[in-house]
Amino acid sequence: MTIERFGHGGDLVTAQALFAIEEPKWLDFSSNIYPYGPPPRVLEAIKRELEQPGVPVLSRYPDPDARALRQAIACFHQVDANGVVVGNGAAELIDLIVQTLLPSRVGVVQPAFVEYALSAKKRGITVQSVCTRWEEGFLPTESQLETLIREVDLLFVGTPNNPTGHLIPYERLEQMAAWAKQWQTWLVVDEAFLDFVADGEARSALQLVASYPQVLVLRSLTKFFALPGLRLGYVVAAPAVSARVQAMRTPWNVNGLALTAGEVVLHPDVYQAHARKVHRWLYPERTRMVRELGRLPGVAFFPSEANYVLGRIIRGQEQAHQLQHACATQGILIRNCANYPGLGDAYFRIAIKKPEENDRLLAILRSWFG
Repeated sequence: MTIERFGHGGDLVTAQALFAIEEPKWLDFSSNIYPYGPPPRVLEAIKRELEQPGVPVLSRYPDPDARALRQAIACFHQVDANGVVVGNGAAELIDLIVQTLLPSRVGVVQPAFVEYALSAKKRGITVQSVCTRWEEGFLPTESQLETLIREVDLLFVGTPNNPTGHLIPYERLEQMAAWAKQWQTWLVVDEAFLDFVADGEARSALQLVASYPQVLVLRSLTKFFALPGLRLGYVVAAPAVSARVQAMRTPWNVNGLALTAGEVVLHPDVYQAHARKVHRWLYPERTRMVRELGRLPGVAFFPSEANYVLGRIIRGQEQAHQLQHACATQGILIRNCANYPGLGDAYFRIAIKKPEENDRLLAILRSWFG
């Protein structure tokens, strides 16, 4: 049985069942989460909510319209709150967008997050893909992009892309938005990992929403702030488009604790302090990891601007599922990327974690490749 039985990393329950290692003993390099935990003020706010006299947060319904959080997001990005939709993680919002806009043909630039295609396929919607290559930096040509945008009704792209970690240049995003406007195609830009990029906001497609109503931008509040257990994300679009998505949303789709956490992390002081911590950790540690990984024989790693790197085995008959198994027997979980279209069983993905945790993984990789 594959560990990615549900199509994603981070499934410690399946890993525990397969390898008889208790969940707390795993080091999870298969999910790309900031490894030092949420900002302290988030935990303090949740504790206050749980201990609140009278009717605590668990004993009352959350705001069905997430009004305070939507306003916080709007202030943070300087956008209209009517253009913000809050969801139970980016995966729910991907599904909600497809359900709302009901395209007859969905486009995906592969390799990409598997939920883009899955959300279409489970509704019987045709998926049309452009498969990019390592040698071309996993970027399609302008001709390929224009053709794809012309031929589909909705196109998903990720920046930084999952699993490759590269960004789409802002100029290319702007050109894609212009083609989307010309051909009346929805362009959904997934920026779930953009906060890990120091100048990410300057490279965000959020700047395009006001001029290009076909553009929808997805963001996540769980990976950067280490809150995946709460499930929280949002989409920013033109108010008229967001109103359509809002109308299809299930009431109370975001729980009260997640709403509280979202309001706290988007407070400017909290966000800026946390961002400084993240970037002080990520840039030197990713640089060190890339240097050490580059010394391994028989494997190559793709340059990443995110908090994870994609590896490709280039020697002999070894495959990523064998490497994953070797790591798992020692309590290390990595992501086998065989289920990403355009890749295959030579590819795997590892998150950047704490230095001492990275050293444990490096020791296994040196032994296996060496």
